[in-house]
Amino acid sequence: MKAVIDIGTNTFHLLIADVDYQNNINIIYKNTIAVRLGEGGVNKGYITEQAFARGISALEEFRLQLDNYQVLNVLATATAAVRDAANGQEFIKQAFIKAKIKISMIDGLQEAEYIYAGAKGAGVLSNSTDLIMDIGGGSVEFMICNQNQIFWKNSYQLGAARLLADFYQNHERLIDAVIENIHHLFKSKLTDLFIEITNNKPSKLIGTAGSFDSFATMISFDRPDVYDANQNLFFNFEKFEIMNLLQSIIHSNHEQRAKMNGLIPLRVDMILMASVITQFIINEFNINQIVTCSYSLKEGLILSS
Repeated sequence: MKAVIDIGTNTFHLLIADVDYQNNINIIYKNTIAVRLGEGGVNKGYITEQAFARGISALEEFRLQLDNYQVLNVLATATAAVRDAANGQEFIKQAFIKAKIKISMIDGLQEAEYIYAGAKGAGVLSNSTDLIMDIGGGSVEFMICNQNQIFWKNSYQLGAARLLADFYQNHERLIDAVIENIHHLFKSKLTDLFIEITNNKPSKLIGTAGSFDSFATMISFDRPDVYDANQNLFFNFEKFEIMNLLQSIIHSNHEQRAKMNGLIPLRVDMILMASVITQFIINEFNINQIVTCSYSLKEGLILSS
């Protein structure tokens, strides 16, 4: 039995599991806490006092569960919100003092490696070349890969929380000029992604966990095959249905999104920027196959540890 803790910009995840000889993950306990560690400071390079306290409190709660299950093998990793914060090291120090949890800070490329391991473990990859996208709060990771190897990977500071802080200061719908500004930012920051996709020609887009789980849950409300991230390792979209969903999210305000079936409160605003970047990627690269994979960083960590 082992445990991993994924310390993200929006959510902290605890996963306690066994991994069998066939590399199947048998979940013993899992918990997700909406910490919002990046709230108020993600684009300013620090963790605010309130977010800092919420983060330590979440880790103290995780420590209770680790002790309850008597887990000794624990791997905790921190990503964009901690690694980009001036007080990130202080957060790591206090996590050990208060919760006896030792945190390893990983960079965006290491994060991409673990995300790939998660997708591979879910069995969503094949011999075809695919594009994996993981939209976090602080960063977005892309991998061009197949089931055997990663051909190229990179991480960008284009996470949903960062984009919200820069482009969405109210609860109204995005106006076209703002969407154009966001697209311009993507084009300026993702130049190497454009080159690599042109060279490698991935056949489908695989979105991992988080916002893509929400997309799948929302779409499955109108289908007989209801998606459950705890039960289904992946979910295939029809292109027209996800494009219609993305369009409706992008042109909605906060109140309208809050009423959408299958969208949890934590993601009511985060899903907005996740939709903008997902629509952009699908349109720019003319991708016709889109898949959600419920495994991501935390599963990749537990399979790799």
